[in-house]
Amino acid sequence: MADHAFLRMEDIYKEFPGVVANDHIDLSVNGGEIHGLLGENGAGKSTLMKILYGLYTPDSGEIYLGDDRLELDTPQDAIDAGIGMVHQHFKLIPRLTVAENVVLGQREPAATFRADNDDSRLPESIRNNRVVKSLAETFSLGLDAPEQRIQELADQYGFDIDVSANVADLDVGQQQRVEILKALYRDVDLLVLDEPTAVLSPTEADRLFDSLSRLADEGLSIIFITHKLGEVTAIADRVTVLREGRRVDTVPVAETTQADLAELMVGREVLFRIEKDDAAHGDPVLEASGLRADDDRGIESLSGLDLTVREGEVVGIAGVSGNGQTELAEALAGIRELTDGDLRIDGADLTGASPRAFVDAGVSFVPEDRLRYGCAEELSVLHNAGMKAYREDRFADGPLLDYDELGRYAESLVEDFDIRGVSDVTDIDAGDLSGGNLQKLILARELDRDPDLLIANQPTRGVDVGAIEFIREAILEQREQGTGVVLLSEDLDEITDLSDRILVIYEGEFVYETTPENADRERLGIEMTGGRVADEPADAVNSPEAVAPTAATDGAESTDSTADVAAAGDGD
Repeated sequence: MADHAFLRMEDIYKEFPGVVANDHIDLSVNGGEIHGLLGENGAGKSTLMKILYGLYTPDSGEIYLGDDRLELDTPQDAIDAGIGMVHQHFKLIPRLTVAENVVLGQREPAATFRADNDDSRLPESIRNNRVVKSLAETFSLGLDAPEQRIQELADQYGFDIDVSANVADLDVGQQQRVEILKALYRDVDLLVLDEPTAVLSPTEADRLFDSLSRLADEGLSIIFITHKLGEVTAIADRVTVLREGRRVDTVPVAETTQADLAELMVGREVLFRIEKDDAAHGDPVLEASGLRADDDRGIESLSGLDLTVREGEVVGIAGVSGNGQTELAEALAGIRELTDGDLRIDGADLTGASPRAFVDAGVSFVPEDRLRYGCAEELSVLHNAGMKAYREDRFADGPLLDYDELGRYAESLVEDFDIRGVSDVTDIDAGDLSGGNLQKLILARELDRDPDLLIANQPTRGVDVGAIEFIREAILEQREQGTGVVLLSEDLDEITDLSDRILVIYEGEFVYETTPENADRERLGIEMTGGRVADEPADAVNSPEAVAPTAATDGAESTDSTADVAAAGDGD
């Protein structure tokens, strides 16, 4: 890492109506440095980087790259200056190839048809052919040379991508690397990554870190925006912490701890481990047997799952992304059609029922994709808060909605769940909230209904450490009130801290069950990847004692049996 400031952002101030997003912030990034940018949701990180990328214009302040003072009015200005940005939500066109996505917007016409050429003496057929050829050359991308260069870049940094493949056929980790390729192809000197691991599995995140380290070793400066303290301490050289729009400090990673960084972010000591009290488990609220469902491609993703969840019980579902978690969550919430199986909520048969029937039966759902499925991002906070409450009598004004009462309800959710950046619930769109604050809005809406069953799919993905603490405590509080919870998460700490039982899902089947007290992280990791503990019979994992109990099976007995299997298999 070159020890000099390559980027300098000085005294950056940006105010939106009612909110100061950046309050005179200074930021410097050295050449060849990986610089972490930490802060709670709404602390001003994304706003500061959007100013750097030309998406926002600062009210005051200056930006220098090298020795040049920059005027960044558009993203093209930033790209021309050597700045690239990879957004949290990818900007890719699925039906185009990798190479086409990378060069999009960079095409120079291969040829231009000149209308003033004197070809009047040529036969009409030849003149028409010349026009057609010129137009074809003008509007073709001419990808042979760029495709070769893009493939060379991918191979150089170990991206393992076929640049002729359609983006729609790539997994999410590969799509992330396509976004980075877009920046590298434009020969950037500074790369900004906004929450780059929010949708990546741990393995995919590790591969991304390897690629970023190679880029930094070759002199590229990188700004890494994240909420995950472990990522910052693993990959960054220095880290700047923002809180409430101000820069709190910039510290070398080698000289700090995760606890110190969390306190800088939140302004208080943060509990990394949530202690939960024992809770009595009541009657089954969810009874599912033989569940089968297809994914969006029509390929079976759930293969005969049985699952029972009782009142006051949190059942954690652990697994590597893509093993049926999304389809399971959607099936349990009534928004994915089953191809087979039975589903009961509080004893009522809801197999094949509408999503509204599940809502009316007391099912709440926190989806993994908060923008696509969790909100109407172009509607206000008020409308999003009231989506599942508008049919209540207290919001009725004859045949119309009582917007005054609905507004008071939305304001109470904003206050109770500490949703920041909302000065007026009618003026702020849900899509304008930071990721963590939007997640808290969705959670507030779903938990305020006091549901009988809560389906929480990746509830803390992409949110800061303070919001994680809040969300986990809210889930446990709901558990204490008798709600049954299905918790799907790729964070094993979250699974073990919150769950009463843990199930591992692999290729659409439950392959292992244990309890947090008996859980072994190595064993869980092996089961999540389809492996088998050494010296264990091949059929032991899939034995009746090692899978989730059906409606007719007593959960406590199943857990005890599974604990014995786990203890025998650990072999330490």
